[in-house]
Amino acid sequence: MKNIFAISLLTIVSMVSYSQCVKGNCHRGHGTFLWEDKNKYEGFWVDGKPNGFGNFTYQNGDEYKGGFVEGKKDGIGKYTWKNGNTYNGSWSEDAMNGEGEYIWIKEKAKYEGSFKDGKIETIEIETTIETPEKNSQ
Repeated sequence: MKNIFAISLLTIVSMVSYSQCVKGNCHRGHGTFLWEDKNKYEGFWVDGKPNGFGNFTYQNGDEYKGGFVEGKKDGIGKYTWKNGNTYNGSWSEDAMNGEGEYIWIKEKAKYEGSFKDGKIETIEIETTIETPEKNSQ
């Protein structure tokens, strides 16, 4: 009786918490990996880490399509947040770094320019000052 209970408990625990390669080769090649938190990566793998082009879908609804190097976002890629905002551009060390375009859907706004460590690097605002001309008096 104890053995049946232990086997049943292990079966339930293994069904509730699992992380596994569900398709292909998730060590070296192309495969799909599903984490126990429901995050999913489909793409190329090297030494058990995302490497090359892939698609990472987060359990919260966010999605990243683009380059990876040793498991980190790197190269050109597009990140789409569940609210519809997007960043399309350069990535390194798992953050927006380099030139890119960020679009805020709700605000209908767009920024094109430099990003560093996941943030807009600089914003230049041009102002025009109108001065009366000498002959207009």
